Amino acid sequence: MPDQAKSNFDVLYEKIENAVSDLTTLTVITAVGDVKVSQTAVQEDGKKKRVRSETYQNAKAILSKIDLIDGDINTVMDEAFVNDAGYAGLRDDHLNRVQDAQAIVDKNIKTLLGMVKTVGDILREIDTQKANQ
Repeated sequence: MPDQAKSNFDVLYEKIENAVSDLTTLTVITAVGDVKVSQTAVQEDGKKKRVRSETYQNAKAILSKIDLIDGDINTVMDEAFVNDAGYAGLRDDHLNRVQDAQAIVDKNIKTLLGMVKTVGDILREIDTQKANQ
């Protein structure tokens, strides 16, 4: 809409599009050993944002990445999780968390789409009412 003011719906759509553009990969990590996790607050674009950093030096880990667009799931794991019976429970727990994460994401996406549709319907109705005045 180069020559026209954007409608409320267009503005909302752009905000949603920008918000979800970076949310295409879900990561599930299970790590045992020398693991350090830290979280700091930083200012970015005038807003406070939390940044998390993780170090897995000398740790045994399982990493699963789920592409939320294509549905691809990639999992890599230290061979100890395959060969050592002592790690079997952690491996199984990790795989259950991957399934749980997928179910949560599916539910959240359905909820979000329902909200977007409802808000879009309301904004379209408001724009229609304004145009008819």
